[in-house]
Amino acid sequence: MKTALRRPNWLKQVWAIAKKDFLSEWRTRHAVVTTLAFALIALTVVSLSVGSLRGEPTLAAGLLWVIIFFATIVALGRTFTKEADAHTDNLLRLNAEPSAVFLGKMLFNLVLLGLVAMLAVPLFVALLGVSVRQLGVFVVAIILALVTMAALGTILGAMLAKVQSRIALLAVAAFPLFFPALAASLQVTAMTFGAGLESNMTPLKALFAYAGASLLGGLLLFEEVW
Repeated sequence: MKTALRRPNWLKQVWAIAKKDFLSEWRTRHAVVTTLAFALIALTVVSLSVGSLRGEPTLAAGLLWVIIFFATIVALGRTFTKEADAHTDNLLRLNAEPSAVFLGKMLFNLVLLGLVAMLAVPLFVALLGVSVRQLGVFVVAIILALVTMAALGTILGAMLAKVQSRIALLAVAAFPLFFPALAASLQVTAMTFGAGLESNMTPLKALFAYAGASLLGGLLLFEEVW
């Protein structure tokens, strides 16, 4: 990876891979439409089922991250599948460094997850009547969790690209890897929803560390799975 990082065209490779995925998604809008539809359906069902959660910040935080987790699985399911289906995966291996492939794919996944969060989170807050008391901390927690899931999901997507029932397997494989980030995010979110943990920033620090470890681990290990 060190050799790849020194090459002057490494960043160009990263951008070219991300740009290719952005253009492909812009033409089909498959991942965006599917993921947003799932998020909206889940939000509607949750809002109709539980009503107001203003007095239950921990339950509200748990439901939010359940929705985000499954929306993430839907979004990440086609990261590398489309390369395998189009038989362009070997061409990608020949023309780009593994670390560039990882970062380019992760960038696309992160933007996609960001779009979903930008729609789902405000709707969740509005529909379920929860109040965010520490908006800055809340936003930072969501960003760190999305970075973690985008990094780990990119690695898992490469590993499961040619496996049947890949979406189901992705969910099963992703949960134990995502769990530390989800648990920390849930605690931070509950705190920002008013669970009485204002002075405890330990989950946020743990989330920051796990996000950094996921990104670094992806850069170092992606070549082994790709």
